[in-house]
Amino acid sequence: MGQLCCFPLSRPQDKLNLVQSRQRAARTSVKKASSAPDDEELLSLSKRLVEDAVLRAMQQYMEETQQNGAAHTDQAHSKLNSTK
Repeated sequence: MGQLCCFPLSRPQDKLNLVQSRQRAARTSVKKASSAPDDEELLSLSKRLVEDAVLRAMQQYMEETQQNGAAHTDQAHSKLNSTK
């Protein structure tokens, strides 16, 4: 009769295979977890997006204000020149 064993991992190779498979599983789960952004990274990204949107809105407002100011100035000059 063969060797009777009470434990499923009685051979050293079985134990080694189990340890290696657990290590692979741990590396895989770390890779999956690291590929998903964490809360801190999402918060940072959200803040940057809001800041960029606010800056773009401010730039657009300033450009439109300057254009409207220039248009009003041109109109004022036109009125002055037409009355002369």
